[in-house]
Amino acid sequence: MKGLRKGFTTGTAAAAAAKAAALGLKEGYIPEEVTVILPIGQRLPIRIHAAWLEGSWARASVIKDAGDDPDITDGVEVVVRLRPISGREIILRGGEGVGRVTKPGLSIPPGEPAINPVPRQMIKQAVREILPKGGFEVEISIPGGEELAQKTFNPRLGVVGGLSILGTTGIVEPKSVEALKETIRCEIDVLWHEVGQGPMCFVPGKIGEEALKRVLGPVKTVQMSNFLGFALSYARKKGVQKVIIGGHPGKLAKVLMGYFNTHSQRSPQATAFVAEFLGLSGEFNTVEEILQTVLSGQKTVRSLDDLAMAIARKIKETFDFEGVEVFLFDMKKTLLAWGKVA
Repeated sequence: MKGLRKGFTTGTAAAAAAKAAALGLKEGYIPEEVTVILPIGQRLPIRIHAAWLEGSWARASVIKDAGDDPDITDGVEVVVRLRPISGREIILRGGEGVGRVTKPGLSIPPGEPAINPVPRQMIKQAVREILPKGGFEVEISIPGGEELAQKTFNPRLGVVGGLSILGTTGIVEPKSVEALKETIRCEIDVLWHEVGQGPMCFVPGKIGEEALKRVLGPVKTVQMSNFLGFALSYARKKGVQKVIIGGHPGKLAKVLMGYFNTHSQRSPQATAFVAEFLGLSGEFNTVEEILQTVLSGQKTVRSLDDLAMAIARKIKETFDFEGVEVFLFDMKKTLLAWGKVA
């Protein structure tokens, strides 16, 4: 985004710390700055925050800088300890504050530290750049990472004990939506191993999730944010046949208007459309105001159940699902309507 400062990922931070530690083992000292080769081919200088030599171990750390992106990991210390071992492999370990994968479906198998494939490659490449031969153990830790992880999607994905080491390009784009889309993909991948062809539950966010659980019980959901089209398209490609969608008509009715990204900057408000669909006259500021008018007993040409059914039919036709259920809730999480097509 123009005018905003880019940052670097936890994967880049770990690779830089690993390279600095490798230099410590080879040269006996650790520099104040190293240059990391990013997956996109760029070379990025990274400042080393702290460094130690401890017997056979070399240790270095980097402070993660997310630039102007509101990343929860901005400012965390990524610490790498490196030591030689027998053999020729580089083995990655997760230390304090780095999560462990417990569910199938992610790019890392259960039991392994939550260090994604691209950061794994970057870390190993950084070590081999300095130490081309021999075996090494690389332990990565993030002090305070376990507490921070509770504010991320990791618990939903079955990643326990800490944060994930992430990154695909090595760079954090300010306010990039790609990280959120990757989280949605991961949620679908994990849930796919539990529900298979379906039904798989989707909600815009936490309010929708809590509302849907009031109706269906302790179901697991995918929080798709505003990316309804992206999430449902990816689920269909995975082979999901049936979906259940719960949310507010102010968002979900937008699919009837032809918008599958429900962000206010990408789609107009649904207020006028919903009023016209229900056959209501008058001025309304929000869809919520319309819902409360209906709940007060105002007669309508079509019902809220008709609206839910129309949304379900549109989603079924667009994504070719075998079955679609739609639950509509108001902002108080009250169930207003239900529609199902098969």
